[in-house]
Amino acid sequence: MRTLKNILIISLIIFGLPEIQAQNYTLDVKSSELSWTGKAAFNSYALTGTIAPKNGTVTTLDNTISSLQLIINMKSIDHENNDLKNHLKNEDFFEVKKYPTATFIVKNSVTLENTETVLKGSLTIKGKTNTENIPVTIETKGADILITFKYSIDRTKYGVNHNSPSIFKRMKENAIADEFILEGKLLFKSK
Repeated sequence: MRTLKNILIISLIIFGLPEIQAQNYTLDVKSSELSWTGKAAFNSYALTGTIAPKNGTVTTLDNTISSLQLIINMKSIDHENNDLKNHLKNEDFFEVKKYPTATFIVKNSVTLENTETVLKGSLTIKGKTNTENIPVTIETKGADILITFKYSIDRTKYGVNHNSPSIFKRMKENAIADEFILEGKLLFKSK
C-alpha cells in the first residue's frame, strides 16, 4: 500500500497537478442594456431613460465568478426630453464633465450557475464609493454569461442631492425621490 502511495506522489510531481485555468470574459456593449427610472417623491410621476455601459470584464475560476468590473459611460445618460437629459448631466445631478464614468467592482465570489444571487461590490458615482448588494440572475448562454438585475440606488449617498426630500425637508411640489432604479442586461462573451 505504501508503494502505491509513493508511486502516486511521484507521478504527481513528474506530471504536475491538474492546473485550474481562469477564464476571461468581456462585456459585449452592443448586446447589453442599461436603463434608469426616477420618480417624484410624493406622487406616481416617473420618467425612464437609458444609459450605456462603457466596458466590463468577468473572470471565472473553477465555475466561480472570481472578479467582475463594470464601467458605465455617464455622458450617455439619455431621455427623449433634451432639457431633462441636459439637466441630469449638469452639476445638479451627475456632473458628467467632471465624472464621465461610474464603476461597479464586485468584492465577493459567486458560483457560476443559472441562479439568483447577490453581487456585493463597490459602486462609485461622482467620486463617491459605497458598498451595494445587488440581486442578480446569472445565466450561462453557451460560452457566454448573461447577468440581469433591477436595483434601487439611493442617489444621495453619491452626492446627488437635487430636490431631495430627505435633504430639503420642506420641499413637496418638485421633490424627486432619493432612490432611482437601475435595470440591466449585461452579456459577457468569452475571450
